[in-house]
Amino acid sequence: MNISTHNEKVFYISEFFAGLIFHMPVWVAYELQFITLPQLAIIEAIMQGSQLIAELPTGAVADLLGKRTSVIIGRIIGIIGLLLYATSANFMAFVWYAVISGVSASFVSGAKDALLYDSLKQDNRHHLYQKIASKASLVFQLSFAAAILFGGILSLWSFKTVIYASIIAEFFVFVISFWFKEPSIDTDKFTIQQYVKQLQNGFQEIFKSPYIRDISLFYIGVGGITWSAMMIFNTSLLTTIGYSTFQIGFIVALIRIINSSILFGALRLNSLVTKRCAYLFFPIFMIFCYLPGIFLTKELAILAVAGSIFASSARWVILNGYVNEHYDSKNRATALSTLSMLVSLAVVLSAIVSSQIMALFGGVKAMYTFLGIVSVLFVLPLGIRIRKRYHTSEITEK
Repeated sequence: MNISTHNEKVFYISEFFAGLIFHMPVWVAYELQFITLPQLAIIEAIMQGSQLIAELPTGAVADLLGKRTSVIIGRIIGIIGLLLYATSANFMAFVWYAVISGVSASFVSGAKDALLYDSLKQDNRHHLYQKIASKASLVFQLSFAAAILFGGILSLWSFKTVIYASIIAEFFVFVISFWFKEPSIDTDKFTIQQYVKQLQNGFQEIFKSPYIRDISLFYIGVGGITWSAMMIFNTSLLTTIGYSTFQIGFIVALIRIINSSILFGALRLNSLVTKRCAYLFFPIFMIFCYLPGIFLTKELAILAVAGSIFASSARWVILNGYVNEHYDSKNRATALSTLSMLVSLAVVLSAIVSSQIMALFGGVKAMYTFLGIVSVLFVLPLGIRIRKRYHTSEITEK
């Protein structure tokens, strides 16, 4: 069995267990037992900020010491973070959890995708990346949906039970990470000089041409908005608008299942993957989901959250393939980590401004409208500019 086929199978198994985030429907209610809603936003800002600071160094380590090694390190740190989370009972304890969790995510984020892509490229199968990524996303979405449903049920006993279920799942992801094989393509020996150079090359990679600069900025815009909603505002909206943790588990699980079916089916039909379509689809869809936020009723909030989740999932499946096409293998993990770093920066900024926006304009619903305004002012013009400025095969190819 060649390395890409082996790592592809391991990737599917890893994504299944990674999707078992049982505490997703309860985390807002759990934390609000000990901290306030503004403090909750601060915790998320710290988590994303920690990932932001660690992204470039850990991305460079992945390129130089091995992507498999980076993923393994990230998974064990993630277990430590969740154990601390389960015992947290005050603001400072949650701060420490946020820092550890952010560092863990930074070790995994760029390295995991780069490991898969470079494995495929080594066997001349990189043209299948988007197809494989979409299947992996479907696996993740379905396991995530099941975990959210069972997490809502387990919350009827206690929130701690749900969190410890997530810890067990994370342990399995850690063990499975050892099954990956490191691709041999473009591997360098670690030195301090090479380390510094790798940081520079990775950052320059995402801006090395006008076209790559624009698709990188588009990715950051879409990712920053949808990931802010995913990490902070979706569950917060459902919780503060009046749904119980059990109801949230059922609602979000159903959304995930429908979302996965639509996204995977659309990709197989090639109806959403053309680049010219994507550069308008994302901003327009996001505007419809977020902009009406202040007018959301309890029922309409479900539709808004469903659209937000779909946009976030589609970003991983569709836009990841676009940026991967244009990054060199030698700098890919660092470049992807740089993108994640800048997405995290957007989440940090959203979390910082959200406490004031929610206090002045009526809670989480107002923050949804703010995300819609940013989509109108930044993402939509950028998508239009990409379509108008680049009339080459770079855009029209799939």
